[in-house]
Amino acid sequence: MPHGGRRARSGFALAGALLLAACRAAPAPPAAPSPRVVVMAPAAAETFAALGLSGLVVGVGDFVTYPPELAARPRVGGYDAPNPERLLALGATHFVTSASEAAAASRARLAALGVEVIALDGASWEGALAGMAALGARFGREEAAAALVGGIETRIARLRERTGTLPRRRVLCAVGRDPLYAAGPGSHFDALLTAAGGENLFADGHGTYLLASLEAVLARGPEVIVDSADNRPGAPYGALSGLWGQWPLLPAVAAGRVWQVSPDRYAVPGPRLAEMAEAFARFVHPERFGPPTAADFGPPGGE
Repeated sequence: MPHGGRRARSGFALAGALLLAACRAAPAPPAAPSPRVVVMAPAAAETFAALGLSGLVVGVGDFVTYPPELAARPRVGGYDAPNPERLLALGATHFVTSASEAAAASRARLAALGVEVIALDGASWEGALAGMAALGARFGREEAAAALVGGIETRIARLRERTGTLPRRRVLCAVGRDPLYAAGPGSHFDALLTAAGGENLFADGHGTYLLASLEAVLARGPEVIVDSADNRPGAPYGALSGLWGQWPLLPAVAAGRVWQVSPDRYAVPGPRLAEMAEAFARFVHPERFGPPTAADFGPPGGE
């Protein structure tokens, strides 16, 4: 073989070896920084925990009380007026909040500062499930979110099958007092009590939550009252007539189906929706599902 051919092959081999060594020595590109998320909505906070994303959360809104590891994060204020300086001090890259009109100004303010704003519609059942899916998709937990939402839908479907032939008792879901506010059509409370075999006392109302007169409540005669209006520290929860005991002829009072419950347990349409619906079945039809348990009344995590 001519010496020139051997020299050429040797040169190619040396060049290849040098190229391979250079490729191996090249530094890997830096990893993208982890998101630093501030979560305002309690339901979103519970969703982050359920999806294994608690480590991304650096701050929370004033109404986040559960789970404990997120409730202990630095607080940044309420929906309508979060503290932008505090968010920036936390290095927030993402801001998860409500899509409500009350939070519109804060959404615009944070977006103008370069923070990615994620607005979730938690007013309705459909919005709550869509919000869980959206957070999973945005933060790399799409499959886990699909499993979470699918599990909720499966449990609710089974509950509907069990309550399908039961009498539809009229249910008042009181969510505020002085003045009295009730859950209306389209709210997650409406979906819960319907799945549980009830009929919303204000199913014909306008809006997901509505101002209700005492006269209308007395005239419509609720057979079940689920009252989540008392959010005072140390408020009593359980099978208590409370202020409704003033009207002993109300069917719910006469039947002993007035339930005082924690708003922290039921006003948060997040990963516990199926659990809430199953508790509502005990509120509405205790003769079929058994009486409510102590865990059905108080705040989550207090069982």
